[in-house]
Amino acid sequence: MRATFDAEIRLHATESGGREGPLLSVEWRTVLSVGGENWSARLSFSGTPLPGQAFSASVQLLVPEALQYFPVGAEFTVWEGGTKGTGRVLSSAV
Repeated sequence: MRATFDAEIRLHATESGGREGPLLSVEWRTVLSVGGENWSARLSFSGTPLPGQAFSASVQLLVPEALQYFPVGAEFTVWEGGTKGTGRVLSSAV
């Protein structure tokens, strides 16, 4: 089983503690936090999302057992030296 799912990610605005600039790559390696647990993840997306914007991403958890913490509808935070955004699971990848 692949530990992947689709999510909507909303980056915090820079003035609210978010990133200083856009995501410049089509991949972002980060940490997702849900239910007091933290999990390493790789987010794949298109475009260059700016602070304050929302975007869709395919999320691959680097520890497959973590998938149980991310059912459809689950909300999580995105961490990169501090909380940089929030996310919500839209669907499990097939």
